Amino acid sequence: MKTETDARRSNRAAGSHGSEQSDDPQPKRINVAVTAEMVQALQRVMDHEGVTLTEACRRLISYGDFIYRAIKDDHAEVLVKTENSTREIVLL
Repeated sequence: MKTETDARRSNRAAGSHGSEQSDDPQPKRINVAVTAEMVQALQRVMDHEGVTLTEACRRLISYGDFIYRAIKDDHAEVLVKTENSTREIVLL
């Protein structure tokens, strides 16, 4: 069940930062060198979700921001549960 905190965090990750948002509504273009593993992650999202490279980048950045804020800002434990194991995501 999605809590109010989850909804706020999800909105922030999706770009609704309220007062944190820049006054400039234009997207910023950046050039970033990425590893082969990162290219594979982008390709995985593109293949599974049927989106462009740009959209795959946006989504993965938003997912990372969501997890980062949950751990750093909300001091939350982020767990990945499967049928056979539970792992905690730890930021160094």
